[in-house]
Amino acid sequence: MKRALLLLLVLFAGGAVLWLAFRDPSPDEILASLEIPPSPVLSPEAERETFRTAPGFRVELVASEPLVVDPVAMDWDDRGRLYVVEMRGYMPNLDGEGEDAPVGRVVILEDTDLDGRMDTSRVFLDGLVLPRAIAVLPEGVLIGEPPDLWLCEVDEEDRCARRRRVGSYAEGRSNPEHQENGLLPALDNWIYNARSDRRMRLIDGELVVEATPYRGQFGIAQDDAGRLFYNHNSGFLYADEIPADYFLRQSQAATAGTLEGVNESLATDEEVHGVRLAAGLNRAYVAGTLRPDGRQRIPTGVSGVGILRGDQFGPGWVGDAFVPESAGSVVAHFRLEEDGLDLRAEHVLYEDPQWGRREFLASTDERFRPVDARTGPDGSLWVIDMYRGVIQHAQFVSDHLREYVETHDLEPPGETGRIWRIVREGREIARTPPPLETIEDLLEALDAPNGWVRDRAQRRLVATAPPDAVPALRRLRDFGANGRRHALWTLRGSGHLDVATWRRAIDDPDPAVRVAALRAGESLFSSAGASSGGVEAPTVREIVAKLDAADERVRIQALLSLSRVPTDRRPIERILARGRDGDALTRQGALAALADREREALAMENDRLGDQLAEAERTWLESLAATAQLGVATAEDPATAGATLLDLVAATPEGDRRKALLAGIRTAQRSPAMGRVELAMAHPLFAEEEIRLETGVEEIRRGFTWPGDPRPGGARLLTVAEEERRAAGEVLYADTCAACHGVDGRGIAGQAPALAGSPWVRNSDDWLVRIVLQGMTGPVEIDGHEWDLTMPGHGDDAAHFGDEEVAGLLTFLRRAWGHGDDPVDPVTVARIRAETTDRRAPWTVVELRGLEVRHRLDRYAGVYTVPLVGAELIVERQEDRLAVGRRDTGLAEMREAGDGLFISPAVTVQFEEGDASVVEGARIVYG
Repeated sequence: MKRALLLLLVLFAGGAVLWLAFRDPSPDEILASLEIPPSPVLSPEAERETFRTAPGFRVELVASEPLVVDPVAMDWDDRGRLYVVEMRGYMPNLDGEGEDAPVGRVVILEDTDLDGRMDTSRVFLDGLVLPRAIAVLPEGVLIGEPPDLWLCEVDEEDRCARRRRVGSYAEGRSNPEHQENGLLPALDNWIYNARSDRRMRLIDGELVVEATPYRGQFGIAQDDAGRLFYNHNSGFLYADEIPADYFLRQSQAATAGTLEGVNESLATDEEVHGVRLAAGLNRAYVAGTLRPDGRQRIPTGVSGVGILRGDQFGPGWVGDAFVPESAGSVVAHFRLEEDGLDLRAEHVLYEDPQWGRREFLASTDERFRPVDARTGPDGSLWVIDMYRGVIQHAQFVSDHLREYVETHDLEPPGETGRIWRIVREGREIARTPPPLETIEDLLEALDAPNGWVRDRAQRRLVATAPPDAVPALRRLRDFGANGRRHALWTLRGSGHLDVATWRRAIDDPDPAVRVAALRAGESLFSSAGASSGGVEAPTVREIVAKLDAADERVRIQALLSLSRVPTDRRPIERILARGRDGDALTRQGALAALADREREALAMENDRLGDQLAEAERTWLESLAATAQLGVATAEDPATAGATLLDLVAATPEGDRRKALLAGIRTAQRSPAMGRVELAMAHPLFAEEEIRLETGVEEIRRGFTWPGDPRPGGARLLTVAEEERRAAGEVLYADTCAACHGVDGRGIAGQAPALAGSPWVRNSDDWLVRIVLQGMTGPVEIDGHEWDLTMPGHGDDAAHFGDEEVAGLLTFLRRAWGHGDDPVDPVTVARIRAETTDRRAPWTVVELRGLEVRHRLDRYAGVYTVPLVGAELIVERQEDRLAVGRRDTGLAEMREAGDGLFISPAVTVQFEEGDASVVEGARIVYG
């Protein structure tokens, strides 16, 4: 391997000493040194010879072509037959031409001779366009084929006898890399998806949908406790350490990644340890993507996640995560450890004689493309291998990848595909699942050592709700800890959870069972007639008592479960006390428990606190104000609710409390869920509209309007042409950018920073267009967080990112999430594209800052003469801030407080702009 050698000559009094120093070679140097022959299509047997596995494990072939082609998702029925989704239309060539052909299908694979290898394949449903998800349920087979979610009945010939559209699936997003996927039936009886902000259930054959926090990119799994795990293409493993659905309202007020226990990045080592040279990575030319030895360094194609819930690997392995990285041809192993609510994932590596260290499963075959991993009916780990040369979608294919693919003859996808089973040597493996036919079978299965078996039994019991099973389910003592959890959720899902069983369960010896009982029992408080059999209905006191439990998981769950108690029965003062004195997670739980009573709680806490606040008190009051403001958006009468909140601010004397109230309201106003509140009339708090509003008040002004408001948001209306481009840009954003930056523009932890409020979005056409065309690489600081990632450019994709399309996308960004900035014109995009034709590498902050650009704040810069006295004030742009002062006293930095409103310690400046965003003057208040 070539390395660049630097010679440093250091002179000392006694002579010269020659020092040799090494530096990592550049990406171009690494790529130039690699000699990689074409990767031929191997037979399944030959491919297996390319695998290197952890000691004590072997890889078994479950199925290959022609039985299965281009597999992307799978699930089993109760008999252990495998339903596989074949995405045969994916990437027929490097340009993705022909992807709309209806060649996708679902096949049923069966091992009739029980030798561990599938020997028959029957078409269950065909004529599909890029199908991507499946769940085999007692009610039928759910299949996700964008934009539809189908429910299929299985006939006697194992065909889809009738399919019925029960809902939408991945609707409105054209890029296959960024669409809903997963269809995971979870412990709580809901079906979850990755790349999705909703969960669903089938009730009486109809799909019921609820909002849920947005999760992951491709692949979703659960552990025995029902915690959800997911990933991003550049991040191995994320999880909700606690149920995230309680925090829907808080998440609107939080910046990306700030919610405790939600979307937590677990991996301690985010590097890939493969066993082959990786010149074929899409962004191999970006610094840091490759190791000096030519192997992949950072993950770029993480796809799918499997939590081992079976017993075939033996003790000590249950609960571990196995994460495919399709670009690197590996499956990584993460050993999960928990400490209370905290989860940690140790990246487990194995010795390799050639490379030193490698992943749990790694292949030297570039066409090995693992896209998901699942625990099978036999308790082992099953891996879906799409087996193809190109896994990157056309919309993101770089020039480098295109050249590499063509040189190495990787473009033709062929009709290939494999499914593998990873097995622990020396341990028995069951080739057929246990029977799940009688009630006795199903009850026994709830305690099975394999999570797949337990899940199947629960689903069938919930779907059929046999009355004969209810007494046995309520005798929780007959089950182990896992079985008791499943029994509770089975009772909840079938509508048979009673108060007596709940009471026994919330005092169970196992804390995890107590947590499940608190969650499952929330229905008893929301349903009428909760008492049964002469048993008194549950009381809030019984939940409140758990707030002081010894186990942290139980304490937090009790707080969260209070949010499901009818609002008039919640102990507001007790919840406030827990939030006031607790850590960040406890405060977050308290906010959830105060949902729909936030303004009342805020007023109580505001009255209790003094004018001087400690840091923890200030943060707590800010959080309460933020959730109260978000509550305005969902109030029956937002105008009255908003005025009531402003009344509270107005009645609070200036000081720490008032500052905290205003800061919290402003935080919530940045939420896309918030919008602008229309009051019935101007509020007295904004009476000094002429110019000088109190610091903090002017910052929330943008979030309120009223009939006759002279400057709602301060932004001019778009022209008809600009609005048409903006609307098209909104669609393009959802299809592409939202995958990394979030549907709400607030970023995704570990993947990409926020665009909402970002100076790189708002301040310069020249910066923003270049970032979209050629990309941007870190480090870069956004909203106080440093990001050291690389965003790829999209300038090569003229079909989707032409001048009109880019202008529309950027105009959307300029008018989304509270922005009121100037639109971007296609002429500007064309000019910058022409200026940067030869540019290949992503831009750095230093390079962008070094350009001569037209900045959004430049229009305010200049010399302003104060009438009558003739004094002159200088306004100057300093990077992304304005500074103001006199020639003889120096300049002081100003803080941007609103539309054209800037504040320094000495002056407040309100710039007046004409129709064309031309500054015509300014009003200045001293002091």
